Amino acid sequence: MDDTYYNGGLFSFSSAPPWLMGIASFLAALISLYSLLIWVRIVLTWIRLPGQSAQNPLSHYLGKIVDPYLNWFRNISSLRRSNIDLTPLIALAVLSVVQSILRLFGSYGKITVGMVFALLLSTLWSFLISPILWFVMALLGVRLYFCYKRGPNTMAYIKMIDSLVGGVLNWVQSLIYRGKAINDRQLVLTSLIFFAVVYLSSSALIRVLVAFFAKLSF
Repeated sequence: MDDTYYNGGLFSFSSAPPWLMGIASFLAALISLYSLLIWVRIVLTWIRLPGQSAQNPLSHYLGKIVDPYLNWFRNISSLRRSNIDLTPLIALAVLSVVQSILRLFGSYGKITVGMVFALLLSTLWSFLISPILWFVMALLGVRLYFCYKRGPNTMAYIKMIDSLVGGVLNWVQSLIYRGKAINDRQLVLTSLIFFAVVYLSSSALIRVLVAFFAKLSF
């Protein structure tokens, strides 16, 4: 989160000994490195070189380092639905909150409850809500494309996309067009516009709330 939220005099003096602030900064740097290793591990699982039959050796060794942590979240069944796995995002979000708290304590020697709430909101938006909204909008954009661009494999693509966003389309229809007959193209376009508005309004609201909590003196 942007440090400019905390430059209003709230941390104008240090209330912690320098050695403790140094430890906090060091731990924040370690968590940052660990988060990077998780990202590398995720990317390597997506990449398979031609002729590669076994797991990438680097991915294998990184798994020994980061998988024990990721497994804590993989045991939460609600984070895994069909082909969507939110485990890495939530795991990285938790690390981001801890890292930000340590980094700010290392810089200012003090942390407040308001600061923690601001960090939680900012991280929740950056690692969960915003990516999900972008993912839904991207799928709806592709779905809208296939409403206009017909081809021999169009229906197969539409069925694949609807397996992910069919519930979203049904929800928008019941919310906006309850009891009305509309065509497929109109429903998809309306859903895309609706989620774009939700994204913009949510982003503005999160900024206001983060700024509010960051200025609290307790």
